[in-house]
Amino acid sequence: MLKLNDVSLRYGKNTIVKNVSFGVRDGEMLCLLGPSGCGKTSVLRLIAGLERPHAGTISINGRTVASNGEIVPPHKRDVGLLFQDFALFPHLTVAENIRYGLAKIDRREAGNRVAELLRQIQLEQHADKYPHMLSGGEQQRVALARALAPRPNVLLLDEPFSGLDTMLREQMGEEMALTLRELGVTSIMVTHDPEEALTLADRIVLMNDGEVIQTGTPDELFQSPSNVFSARFFGRINEIDGVVDGSTVKTDLGRFRNPALTDGSEVKVLLRPEALKISSGPDGRRPASELLVCGVQYAGNSSLIRLGLGEWPQPHTHVELRHPDTASFGLGEKVWIEFDPDEAFVFKK
Repeated sequence: MLKLNDVSLRYGKNTIVKNVSFGVRDGEMLCLLGPSGCGKTSVLRLIAGLERPHAGTISINGRTVASNGEIVPPHKRDVGLLFQDFALFPHLTVAENIRYGLAKIDRREAGNRVAELLRQIQLEQHADKYPHMLSGGEQQRVALARALAPRPNVLLLDEPFSGLDTMLREQMGEEMALTLRELGVTSIMVTHDPEEALTLADRIVLMNDGEVIQTGTPDELFQSPSNVFSARFFGRINEIDGVVDGSTVKTDLGRFRNPALTDGSEVKVLLRPEALKISSGPDGRRPASELLVCGVQYAGNSSLIRLGLGEWPQPHTHVELRHPDTASFGLGEKVWIEFDPDEAFVFKK
C-alpha cells in the first residue's frame, strides 16, 4: 500500500530524517513511535507531501509520489490528515465540516456520504450542531469523519489524542482503532506514548534521532527488543552490569544465558520489574537471590518495591520488582526474589 525507501530530510545542515525505510500493508494501522523531536512527525509530513525528501522514494499503491525527480502535490496523493487540534471550522456545522472535503463530487452523493459517516461515528443527532457545542471526544470523531469522507488511500494521524484527558484518550483510541479496522482503512499514527502504540497498532516503527530503531508487532518490540533503546522505551526496566562467562552472563543478581557473545564481553542485562518475583527462598527451579528492601511505592493494585544488593544501608546495586499486591516490607528487611533468565535481555555495552 505505502512504502518508504531510504528517505532522508534535511533542514540546513541538520538531517532530521535519516535513511528511513518501512512499508504499510493494506488495512493496517502502523504507529510511528518515539520521543519528542525524533523525526516521526517529519516522516508523516513527507508522506503527506508537506515536505520534500532530499533522498529516497515514497510510493502509494505502487505510484511514486516523492523522489529526487518527482514530487506529487499533497492534494493529488489521496491522503487524509487528522491533526492534533482537530482543525474543525468553528463557523460550520458538524455535517458541513464533514462535507468540506467533498466539494468536487455530486451534491446528492456527498449528502449520502455525510449521512453514512454520521451513522458510523454515532453523531446523527448532532449534524446541525457547531464544534463548540460538542465534547472533545465528539469533536475528535467529527475530525476523523471529515478526514475519511473522500475515501483516502491512507489516513495520517498526528498524535490525535494528545489534547484529551487520560480516560477519554483511552476510550477514543480504542473506538477510533475499531472504526478504522471495520472500514479497512490503512492508517499511520504518530505517538510518543508507548502504551498507546502497544494497544492500538498492528505494527510499530520505533524511531530515535531521525532513524528507525526497530520495526515489528507490539509483541515483538516488547518481548524481543533489538537493542537497549527499544528495551528502555516501553516502561521501567532494571539494568544490571554483567560479564560473559562461557555459556552464561555473570551478574550480582545471578547468572543469565549468554546470547552468543564473546567470552569476557561487558554487557547490560535488562529485566522488567514484572520478571522478578518474591519467593520463600531457593527451590532449585529458578535462580534466586536475597536482597534488601530499600523502598516501597504503592501503585493501586500493585506495589513497586526497590531492592538493593549489598550491605545496608548502602547497597551497591538496585533493582525494582512489581508486586501484585500491597507490600508491607520494612526498610532494610531481607527478602528472597526469583527470576526467569529467559525474560532477560542481554546487550553488549
